[in-house]
Amino acid sequence: GAGMGGGFGGNGGGGMGGGFRGGGGGAGMSVAGGGPACVDGSSMVAGGVRSGGCADFRPALVSTMSGGVNTVARGTHIDTGIDGDTSCGVGGCSLGGASCSVGEECGGATGMMTFVGAGGGNYTTETTYKYVGAGQGDILFVTQKRKTYYGLLACLLVLLLMAVAICLAAPSPTTTLKAAITMTTTVRVGPIGIPPPQTTLVVTTTPAPTTTTVALPKTCLFWGDPHLVTFDGARPSFYGDGEYWIVKNPRVSIQGRFRGTKYTYGLAATQKIAIGGAFIEGHVIEVEPMEDGGKILVDGVEVCSHLGSSKKIPTKDGQGFVATITHDDIGELVDKAASQFARHMVHIYLPEGIHMTIFRWTNYLDLKITMAPLPEGQDGSCGNFNGQASDDTTQAIFERIGARIGEKEMLFSNRTPMAFTYEEKQMLKTCPKATLEEAERHCLRDLSGDPSEQLMESCKFDVCFGMNEHAL
Repeated sequence: GAGMGGGFGGNGGGGMGGGFRGGGGGAGMSVAGGGPACVDGSSMVAGGVRSGGCADFRPALVSTMSGGVNTVARGTHIDTGIDGDTSCGVGGCSLGGASCSVGEECGGATGMMTFVGAGGGNYTTETTYKYVGAGQGDILFVTQKRKTYYGLLACLLVLLLMAVAICLAAPSPTTTLKAAITMTTTVRVGPIGIPPPQTTLVVTTTPAPTTTTVALPKTCLFWGDPHLVTFDGARPSFYGDGEYWIVKNPRVSIQGRFRGTKYTYGLAATQKIAIGGAFIEGHVIEVEPMEDGGKILVDGVEVCSHLGSSKKIPTKDGQGFVATITHDDIGELVDKAASQFARHMVHIYLPEGIHMTIFRWTNYLDLKITMAPLPEGQDGSCGNFNGQASDDTTQAIFERIGARIGEKEMLFSNRTPMAFTYEEKQMLKTCPKATLEEAERHCLRDLSGDPSEQLMESCKFDVCFGMNEHAL
């Protein structure tokens, strides 16, 4: 028999306190509390490690006892049942000549240990064992550190996310893509240990939402002789007689006739407005001041002759209206100085979100246009609506679209008679020589056809003094 403290017993005996017997043992004893490890020639029964198997004790195991160090002889083991090896081995545990019997079997094992019996010992399912204690034969199960790959996995994941972020941040000439990342981690637990987690990265791309910038409407104002504020906030002035572009666009045409009055010493005020173009299907709307029987006309026919009247202009297919005109006395004045006079206001609602209010005074008009920038661009006395006031000077506008409207582009049926007053001639003499020479060159270039002397003088006056809000 083996000595007390946990040696391996020979045939017919077992150490008390957890020894291993090779050829028999009392039923109901456990490894921790004193039970049989293997029954001679049979599977473990009545309190063995597990029916049909034993813990794996390989040749390298060492038992430390008060009587010395005993090494399990090579070939002696209590088999786990792995790969079908079921024998307890040949040879024995050296202690007083005792050894496990040759050919003794433990039966097919599964690799799991269950401690039973009166000893009531605890257990941990590990694969490395160490015998410790001062001859007591106790078994201490030492937990072996497992290798994990979570740190490496985290580093790889961070690098992958950085790469995806860099790719998404790169500019694309056509489509911006955002990545949605789904991580799937699969862990398989085998009989030996835990292999590295398997990671599946799924990257899906979805188009970024399209953002459309909507330009806000702004207002262009005309008043007096004629002073104005463009859509971009510039304040050019146009003092000479003639027909001018107010808004010029491939589809939208708004024109103004400027002509001097006796109250302005010949300096031009807005005397007539004409609206036309493809956006109202070729119709022409005209508005005149009150004196001399001034009218509101659509294609040459008078409409809205009295306050409170209105007119809708139908589309060619009869399915809608291209414009609505109302004549009343309601609205905020552009020029507060005119508040003492009777009000005659014409409101015109047009396509493209364009709304015009025309104030009809005795011999001139004030004007307010509210609209958003047109997609194809625009220019005219109200400026080019590009957000920059600096390029809306009188001279810059003349250079872009001409000083007056060309004959083929006129919405008016005829040109206004030209006049250049004594006061204007005297003021033109104060224009610096260099500026006057430059004005003449610009007017010869910007006026179409063969301009008359009066038209040339009016054009030069605008170039010389157009930056002034009040010329006289």
